[in-house]
Amino acid sequence: MLWKAISGTALLVACSACAAPLPEHDPAMAWVDVPSQAGYQLSAQRLDGNKVHDARYFQVSPGEHKLQVRLTYDRGGNVRSGGQRHCRVELAYSDYQAGQRYSIRALAKGWTVRAWLYSGDGQRLTESKPIRCGSQY
Repeated sequence: MLWKAISGTALLVACSACAAPLPEHDPAMAWVDVPSQAGYQLSAQRLDGNKVHDARYFQVSPGEHKLQVRLTYDRGGNVRSGGQRHCRVELAYSDYQAGQRYSIRALAKGWTVRAWLYSGDGQRLTESKPIRCGSQY
């Protein structure tokens, strides 16, 4: 019984983080949305090598930064062939501008994984470099 109570509480805390409102966008910083879409989950992991506190976005100072995101998707096939796949990809970009919004979009199909950084007006700025993929990343 105690285990059920603990696991239920942990689940509630985890879900409440997803529902928390996003902070205000600091106009002196650039904002990078990390949206999930149908078929995959995308989450912010590291900014310049440091863990981030909220997996839904990055807020970065102007200039150069390396963003690491985790992409989780269903590769298809049966459980023995490893249906869920997790990949970490890195996006390096040298010209983040204060007050601008950016977004990350990803494509995952079979063993192929790609992610791109887009400007607020929809221009593709850079493509990801895969770091590692597997069933536990």
